[in-house]
Amino acid sequence: MRRKTVTIRDVAQRAQVSVSTVSQVLNGNHSYVSADKRERVLQAAEELQYRPNAIARSMVKQRTGTVGMIFTSVVDHLFIHTIKSAQAVLRPEGYTIFLADTPDIKSEIQAIAALQDRQVDGFIFVSMTSVADSAHLQRLKEEEVPFVVINRPRVQAYDFNQIQWNDWEAGYLATRHLLNLGHTSITTISGPLQGEPHWQSASDRLEGWQQALAEQGITASPDWVFDGNYTCQGGYEATIQLLKQAGSKSKLPTALFVANEEMSIGVLRALHYAGVRVPQDIALVNVGDTSFTAHMTPALTTLAHPVAEAGQIAAQILLKQFAVKELLPAQKVMLSFAMRIRESCGSNPEPSELFF
Repeated sequence: MRRKTVTIRDVAQRAQVSVSTVSQVLNGNHSYVSADKRERVLQAAEELQYRPNAIARSMVKQRTGTVGMIFTSVVDHLFIHTIKSAQAVLRPEGYTIFLADTPDIKSEIQAIAALQDRQVDGFIFVSMTSVADSAHLQRLKEEEVPFVVINRPRVQAYDFNQIQWNDWEAGYLATRHLLNLGHTSITTISGPLQGEPHWQSASDRLEGWQQALAEQGITASPDWVFDGNYTCQGGYEATIQLLKQAGSKSKLPTALFVANEEMSIGVLRALHYAGVRVPQDIALVNVGDTSFTAHMTPALTTLAHPVAEAGQIAAQILLKQFAVKELLPAQKVMLSFAMRIRESCGSNPEPSELFF
């Protein structure tokens, strides 16, 4: 038999107070309610397993307590930390997150419409690639819908709440680190530089690499750039090309800047098969720090994405907007990567023999 829905009147009757008193207690307005009545209301609500009607509460508060997070790739391991950090900020304030995976503009527009039908209070958009069309976000802004975009590089011209991370700086810092270790022959395995979708991060990291070399009077040759397509297999194939181009171990570059950690897996595999040791024969620094990078052989020196910080800041921006009626000025935040120096670059010694 279906369980009878418990109403606020049932709670009031059990606690022997008025409906308005129950409403004040359950909404946190305790100023005019005695401690005794408050305790009776809370006890009655618990005994009856009362659950507030979310629709009715949202009509009164004009809030549903929900936020839509829309990703170009919700399964990407990077953004698990973005979700968790946003939840850590929103959940204590009574907000629940709805997730949507939208690999293209059409599906993104559909997800926005579907979540608006559910009356979400705001949005967080998280992108992996550059998205050329953001006109639909401009319409959201004109409708005064609160939202924040994370890692959507082609929206700088729009007056949106934006959180970016500095991919140019990541490529620059990685290369500067290798230069400071004495390397002057530094090749790069880049992300995808051609085709669709366009990856702004790939070209930005490449430009950072070029700038660091240029500051040392080193002209970056096109022959030093190998497109690894941001995949393990792409990194493997790009390294095979590098090995064939060098022709021998003595003619290899002394250092590699790899533009993401997935490609590094393929890079290390190809170097292993060729008998090229990291860091003894070639030093390596990559962008991206996951749970496995510190436990590889060798442990990878990385530039870690500020994904958790981005989620936290995005949630904080939304909460500030939810707290007021007027539209607040848009915030534009640029976050830096964090360098984590381990064994693969050669500057952090490998552990000594542990057993024999």
